[in-house]
Amino acid sequence: MFISSGFAGALVPSRIGDVVIPEQVVCADSSLAGSVPGSSIACSVPYRQQAYKTAQLSEGAVLSGRLVTVDTIVWLARDKLAVGRDFEASSLDMESAAIGSMAARHDIPFCVIRSVSDRLEEDLPFDLNLFRRTGTFVQGVWAVATTPGKWPEFNRLRRQKNVASARLSQFFEIFFSMTENSP
Repeated sequence: MFISSGFAGALVPSRIGDVVIPEQVVCADSSLAGSVPGSSIACSVPYRQQAYKTAQLSEGAVLSGRLVTVDTIVWLARDKLAVGRDFEASSLDMESAAIGSMAARHDIPFCVIRSVSDRLEEDLPFDLNLFRRTGTFVQGVWAVATTPGKWPEFNRLRRQKNVASARLSQFFEIFFSMTENSP
């Protein structure tokens, strides 16, 4: 089984640390390795059901529905809202469509289990894509260094990442112990 795990951005109202267990993943962009834009990849029903049972035991909320994979960091709340509306999705990430495409090509069950690290209604401190694009990393460093007013926002992001990470770790401790004890 392939599991796409990590953080996700929420495209519907949610809390930091809510678990994302989508029914399907849709690819938003042609630049994603092995993915066809607009294509949809179904997540494995048995593993998704196991994930839902785990989420109930770990006392957290779950985002289901559709997850959309994008090729850039969606950092403005208004853009998250638009992506959610355009793709009828509850969450987004940057990897699951490529992982799901690989799993489908090799006929391997695929499931997504992520944790919300940023909510629909909040902007990130600034365009973090500067750190991802060729030739703009120094611009990103400069933007951070010269905008100390944004530093509390980076601290908020760090705290949210820690909450999402702890929630995901708790989830997987239960998930794998249940999976080990399954026939």
